[in-house]
Amino acid sequence: MLFRAVSNISLAWDAVSGDTTLYGYEVLRSNSSGGPYSTVATVTTNAYTDSSVTGGATYYYVVRAVDLSFNRSGISNEVSGVAQLRKVNVTFNVTVPATTDATGFSVHIAGTLNLLDGSLPQWDPGATALTKIDSTHWSIMLTGNEGTQLEYKYTLGSWDFVEKGSACNEIANRQLALSYGTNGTQLQTDVVPNWRNVSPCGP
Repeated sequence: MLFRAVSNISLAWDAVSGDTTLYGYEVLRSNSSGGPYSTVATVTTNAYTDSSVTGGATYYYVVRAVDLSFNRSGISNEVSGVAQLRKVNVTFNVTVPATTDATGFSVHIAGTLNLLDGSLPQWDPGATALTKIDSTHWSIMLTGNEGTQLEYKYTLGSWDFVEKGSACNEIANRQLALSYGTNGTQLQTDVVPNWRNVSPCGP
């Protein structure tokens, strides 16, 4: 039978025809060319999508037919595929202090944004502005690969106006791992208690 990889470790092959005893197919996978192979699925159609893979890794597959008595054919030719890293659209919604509006500054996000799409800078406090929703709510959507580990903070455009804790204390970098979930969209909701150099944490 002809066996071919379609995309994203989605597999398809020519169906066996004219065999009334056919039950389905076993899909076998290996981390190295030539095996050894382990069965990852038994399906009744001539296609399978392998979701239990690690992005960026290469996998090797063969398939064999199985009849109603679970007799097995020989294995097909081998194909390989590279698991693609899925894209995640992550929306950051942040609630900021009521004093923010009076500063006239825009809310920014800074951090390891260079790990995301769009050639964003790393830890630049004034480069990536959010969109103002209302006087205390700002938002931005960014895109990156599933599994990317981010660190970030909010600012008013410079480190002189970085977010502070409820007691005007320094706070640790925020952390977020991009997760594909069911549809590739992720929502991150944050609250900024105070800003440095903005009342009550400054003049």
